[in-house]
Amino acid sequence: MSSLWRRLAGFAGLPMISMITPLLVLPVLGRAAGQSGWASVATGESIGTFAAIVVAYGWNTAGPPRVALDPDPVARARLYRESLLVRGALALLAVPVVVVLCLLLAADGYALPTVLMGLSGGVVGLSFAWYAVGTGDPRSIAVYEAVPRVVAAAVSAGLIVLTGQLVIYPLLALTVSVTGIVLFSRGVLRQGGPAHVGVRDLRRLLWRDRAVAAIDTAGGAYATVPVPVVSALSPVAEASAFASADKLYKFGQYVPITLGNAFQSWTVEGGLAERGRRLRVALSAHVLLGAVGWAFLTAVGPWFSGVMFGADVAASRAVCFWLGATFLLVSTRISMTRHVLIPVGAVRVVFVSTVTSAVVGVPLIAALCWAIGPVGAAIGLCLSEVVATGILTAPALHHLRAWDRQLSTTTEEDPA
Repeated sequence: MSSLWRRLAGFAGLPMISMITPLLVLPVLGRAAGQSGWASVATGESIGTFAAIVVAYGWNTAGPPRVALDPDPVARARLYRESLLVRGALALLAVPVVVVLCLLLAADGYALPTVLMGLSGGVVGLSFAWYAVGTGDPRSIAVYEAVPRVVAAAVSAGLIVLTGQLVIYPLLALTVSVTGIVLFSRGVLRQGGPAHVGVRDLRRLLWRDRAVAAIDTAGGAYATVPVPVVSALSPVAEASAFASADKLYKFGQYVPITLGNAFQSWTVEGGLAERGRRLRVALSAHVLLGAVGWAFLTAVGPWFSGVMFGADVAASRAVCFWLGATFLLVSTRISMTRHVLIPVGAVRVVFVSTVTSAVVGVPLIAALCWAIGPVGAAIGLCLSEVVATGILTAPALHHLRAWDRQLSTTTEEDPA
């Protein structure tokens, strides 16, 4: 367990650093933007988040176990080069789409900050964090990504107070993200020997990872669509309040994602005798975390959103309740997918789960939002996660029991 605690200590610091960022800038941004501007920049961020998922092309899910299971530095560098080739090509296609969508949905007078928020969110798809997770290296994430973002947020907050210009925050965030990616990538690629990866490999790599990429993209579709839908279908006051609740919900997801990162390589490093127990520890921790998050968001969310973003854009309790329930399901699903199913190659059931929930969820979110307002979008998102998590539960439990049976058989054959 000592390796787990060291890894948790390292990775647990990252959500703490990430949590500092919105605490520094979002209270200023929310108050400076007002209701129209707040809903608009939140829409831009949601569009950018979805673009980042498309650009990442499944590397955040499939990349860490690949790196963890291959300790050879040259092989790891090749994997990183492959990811840069794929994600760079997709980023070139995604940028103009992000710009156009942000311009179409931006409120009057907020086109530029909305576009920049979209781009600053989209560049996350090029992040190296998956590689650092696979190598058990939280320090690089802190040095090249998390800490620079905090500094950029602090500087942005001060400059926005002085100038009132919302573009400062996404512009600085975009700058530090690109700089960190470049610096980290140079270090990895210098250690990896000859490239042996070129444009000729792009089609093969896209085909190889199509299933995992489709899973992530489908999941991103119903996870990011509520804010733009509510912004398009609801009055400004309700859209801005929903944007605040969504911010808290997404803000909280730093924790289960980071917990999942900490468990990712730990669960696959254990021998046969350890694997089942480690998987259960990971899954139980995620369920407990999700339940705590649901209670916190329901009880404290409306008040905290008012303190964070301003009383005129505070979230409603009903929306916080349903987003809290969604948080529990997401936290559970992260562990079932990353720790249990993807490492054993059960990609098909994850694909079916995610695509089904997206097909059900996207129209449901839009329909319920149109029928009963923003709380309907939150209910629709929660029902999407019910579908996704429900489909995964039986296969995940099956594989957990399979580990126990395999261990029992091995022990009987070799009592020593």
